[in-house]
Amino acid sequence: MKPTQLWIFFSLFGTAILQSNTDVQSLLTQLFTTNNYNTLIRPSTNQSAPKEIDISFNLYGITDVDEIEQKLTTTGWLVITWKDDLLTWTPASYNGLDKLYLPQGNVWKPDVSLQNGFSELEELGSKFIQVYVHSSGYIMWRPFQVFETKCDLDSKYFPFDEQKCHLIFVSWSHSSEDISLTQTSNGIDLSDELESHGEWKITSSSATSELEGVISKVKFTIVIKRKPLYMIMNIILPIILLALLDIFTFKIPADTGERLGYTITVWLSFAVFLTIVSDSLPQTSESVPIVSVYIIIQLFMGTLVVLISTVEAGLVANPDSVPVYKMLRFLALRLRRNNVKSSEDTVMKIDPEISEVTWKEAITAVDTCLFLICMGIFFITTLICFLIVAL
Repeated sequence: MKPTQLWIFFSLFGTAILQSNTDVQSLLTQLFTTNNYNTLIRPSTNQSAPKEIDISFNLYGITDVDEIEQKLTTTGWLVITWKDDLLTWTPASYNGLDKLYLPQGNVWKPDVSLQNGFSELEELGSKFIQVYVHSSGYIMWRPFQVFETKCDLDSKYFPFDEQKCHLIFVSWSHSSEDISLTQTSNGIDLSDELESHGEWKITSSSATSELEGVISKVKFTIVIKRKPLYMIMNIILPIILLALLDIFTFKIPADTGERLGYTITVWLSFAVFLTIVSDSLPQTSESVPIVSVYIIIQLFMGTLVVLISTVEAGLVANPDSVPVYKMLRFLALRLRRNNVKSSEDTVMKIDPEISEVTWKEAITAVDTCLFLICMGIFFITTLICFLIVAL
């Protein structure tokens, strides 16, 4: 735009107020040299009244959730605002200059810190972060931080668990008579560029101001829920399928050599699979996940199936001269009677004392009963665990 055009524009629409570096320098000299601004003095003309500090939290993303160390790691920034009575000026005296950006170390700022932090106490922000200063004394400080907080994580209902974690900020050195922390937001402000986490999602959040004795604090609460799809597809479903394979061992004839090999192969597959997925399960002794209890039950049943198959392989090899145990013979005769049709032409009068029962028939009857019993236990335990965890 040519100078003539600029002159016409400003003549029609108003006068442009341009601040120069001289105006900024004069203002800084007035504030920090003439007025002798001191960062050690609480910026209030009435030192008897508490200074109100408003805090809001912007969450950028969840970095990590550690069940063993009971730690939540989040990334975000705080927006801390207050009124500095000692950093005020008249913009008209400096060509309309009404704001400044100063390094955070050049102005007084509250000693806000994370009360339930996981690491050592440290100052918020960095040296290169600047604070916004308005001519009215309004100060806005936006320290960006990676927050590591303690969180009581209960993995009992893994992988359908929901956790509630808190970020508690306090003025570490000052009491509520000097600094009062407040919050005006309804909860945690989620960034427009919020990073999604592969395992957890944020379901809700809240923020409250609290007064505990003489300590003023602001508590931000994050409620997160685990995404269960990966665990279901890679842990729970394979375990259920392996458990079913164990049960169908009783459908293989006991006198075949492949049965014992099949049983041991399934059990070894179970053991190897548990070794692989052990790192994926919450490693804590405070609250054992119900899924872990379910896995132990299925592994215990698999071990019993191996032991029973081994004993049956020895019994079915007994010659006919060796009498069948009374209990096994009674079970075989009952099963034989149930398999006979109930019509008068086919009814058989069976005397348990004189009827001949072979070892193979007795073991087959045992396998039939064990198959039904194990299948019932499998469905009952699976249904109970699912209802407890999912509901």
